[in-house]
Amino acid sequence: MKQDATRQPLIIDQRSLEEGKTYPILHFLLKHEGLYMNDKDKETGKVTAVKISEPMFVKETVQNLDTKDVYVKLCYRYKGKFHEIDIGMGQLIPSELIKLSGKGLDVSHENHRHIAKFLGEQQKLAPHREVYREVGWHEEEDGNLVFRHHHVLSKEAKPNAIHDIKGGSFNLEPKGSLDAWKRMIEEEVKGNTPLEMMVCAGFSAVLVGYLSKFYDEVDTILIHLVGNCTQGKTTAALLAVSAMGVPSNKKKGLQKTWNGTSNAIINMMSGNYGIPIVLDELSMSHAKSLTSELYVLAAGQEKSRLNDEMKQRKQGTWSTTILSTGEQSIFERTNQNVGLTVRAFEFSNITWTSSAENADAIRKVIQQNYGHAGIAFIQYLFDSGLHIIDKTWEKWQAACREALPDSPFRTRIAKKYAILLAAGDIANQSLSLSLDLESILSFLVEQEKERMIARDIGAKAFQYVTQLFVQHQNNFRREGSISSPANCWGKMFFHRDHVEVAFLKHILEQKLREGEFEDPKVVIRSWKEKGWLVTEGDRATKRTKIFENYEQEERKKALGTANVPKKLQDTTYNIKIPLETLKGLISEQPHPLEMDETARSWYGF
Repeated sequence: MKQDATRQPLIIDQRSLEEGKTYPILHFLLKHEGLYMNDKDKETGKVTAVKISEPMFVKETVQNLDTKDVYVKLCYRYKGKFHEIDIGMGQLIPSELIKLSGKGLDVSHENHRHIAKFLGEQQKLAPHREVYREVGWHEEEDGNLVFRHHHVLSKEAKPNAIHDIKGGSFNLEPKGSLDAWKRMIEEEVKGNTPLEMMVCAGFSAVLVGYLSKFYDEVDTILIHLVGNCTQGKTTAALLAVSAMGVPSNKKKGLQKTWNGTSNAIINMMSGNYGIPIVLDELSMSHAKSLTSELYVLAAGQEKSRLNDEMKQRKQGTWSTTILSTGEQSIFERTNQNVGLTVRAFEFSNITWTSSAENADAIRKVIQQNYGHAGIAFIQYLFDSGLHIIDKTWEKWQAACREALPDSPFRTRIAKKYAILLAAGDIANQSLSLSLDLESILSFLVEQEKERMIARDIGAKAFQYVTQLFVQHQNNFRREGSISSPANCWGKMFFHRDHVEVAFLKHILEQKLREGEFEDPKVVIRSWKEKGWLVTEGDRATKRTKIFENYEQEERKKALGTANVPKKLQDTTYNIKIPLETLKGLISEQPHPLEMDETARSWYGF
């Protein structure tokens, strides 16, 4: 619904009405006293202005470019005071207009057709604007790409469509100055490689949104910062998004939280093709498992759903960079598999800010200066030609493939890391930031090496411990059995699809070290992330009763101490070993009466 560019809109406001101005439209007159209609006497031909209602008029019309829906801002007087409401264009027809009498509109069965006629004609003359809620890269009807920020950015000037802050999810209006933001980068960020990487991550959202339109292998980048509350992870995440918008959880800023349903978070992400988002405080998520949600977030497409009419509803999509924070590993909340670890990158226990003063200085600046860097970055892309994105990404893919250690996932990870580095490269060109990209690459390579170890060491150690258990199964008590081994390592419990092997904590840690796993905590953490442990709460251990009250001497020997806890439960690592893995390897079967029904079935009883 475009307004005729050659005609100036008719601007009506209540002040003009109060000052006595009259607006003639067709056979209607809008005045301060009310809305009048010219009535012609059939016999005399005399025209008389008859008041039909209190004054009301359409202040402006607005069209959502994403849905094509049009709404109008209706201004009306009730009890001597003017009010404004937003209504759909379809509500200007007589049958719908009369329903607004509940809002105080002077509409009745006697006048509603006349009023609808007046408003229908007057809205055609009212100022008109266009808004959008989907942000980031957008293909126009002519096939050209534009970038939707607080207004449309493009190679050539476009009609002044703006972002719908009121109806949308984000506030992208810039504030402050670019110079103040750049000065903060120079004084507070330069030389801190992890923070420089986060600056790259903020700009990377723009590249992700663009590349995903042309390369199927490019999807949303999800980065999780995990560590305690003094390491500056939230400050780092807010620094990243400050390039593009409000780095706050207020005023529709780019800082959101995990405190919401999966559908609410996904709905918030829909229609975002280039604006970075922070999901703060993973601990606020009430979901028992985040596996499905993380896959959906990374894939950039919500699950198929039916609408009320049992028809396939339109699926929400997005493609951007999501920055998550929390004191807990995000993989501890998933049914761990390798596919997820190459879709989401976790940076653990990194000191992001050098001091409290450093964090405060960054926050002080970004709270007052944001959004301008992203606008300059995007405008540089248009000025240079969008092909600069593809070329820079290809260059850094080659560098990443050469630098990353060999693994089955090297190419996939190189593509994602290359987006971060390409974003930093273009930021250096467009904003003269002088980010140390070689140091950032080295930082990312070291992080990937740690992730490779975490991916592989858990499986390697699990295989070792399984073999150890098979070889030394006689060192474990069996649930329900009265026999006790002379050298007790723990206890085993049979379940439907696995055997739960409870190792005494110090025994397992000792055996892992003997197996040349130098840091048992790394192994245990990997197992916990993969869901291979039976645990209590957030701990990796469990309290398990192995010895009876009359077996305290045997307990002292097993624990290697003369002082044992008064409670009968001891701290154990409880490992879940699949029954299929152990089939035929447990030499001494327990008596059938000592097993539950599932285990008896498995043994063939």
